[in-house]
Amino acid sequence: MTYTLDDLLYVMKKLSEAGLEAVIIGGTTIELELRKKQFTGDLDLFPTNHFALVEEDLFRSFALEMGWEYGHTGLGTPKMVADGPKSQVEIEFYDNIMDFYVPQEILDEAKTIEIKGVKIRKISPEDYVVLKSRSEDPEAIDVIRGVKALADQKKISLNIRKIKERLELFPETDVPTMKGRLRQAGIEV
Repeated sequence: MTYTLDDLLYVMKKLSEAGLEAVIIGGTTIELELRKKQFTGDLDLFPTNHFALVEEDLFRSFALEMGWEYGHTGLGTPKMVADGPKSQVEIEFYDNIMDFYVPQEILDEAKTIEIKGVKIRKISPEDYVVLKSRSEDPEAIDVIRGVKALADQKKISLNIRKIKERLELFPETDVPTMKGRLRQAGIEV
């Protein structure tokens, strides 16, 4: 699924107007770093003032009010398909449940950007790479490799020291696997 910058801004504005604060934690954060106007895939959000799983009725009510499709992610958290001004946007909301974990420090330090008057919070490329290194997704290493290639081409910046520091936020038992995936993608930590 592809959507435009206008679609992203529309969705983020509608969520904000409804009092739903969230941080972009998925690949959209890299596309925003690249200043793209067209986005691919879904929009992965981590709500910061509501719990997606516990307060599901709030998310469902909002989707119904907006006339957006409502469903669930593979983890059972809310998923919506929003009708933007130009395209549909598939939105997936996440919480720290089961094996899915985003440290509070990453959320607290998410950068706020403003585009056309709409404020958007997003994680850094380093945080995205670290979260991806913990993912069981078979394509995760290729995705990390792609982000590293963008850094090598000077299209985005990637601070290896910050990646190392972020690894300390995860359980010790997960870090060796995360480091291994990062190494496979060409990032030495």
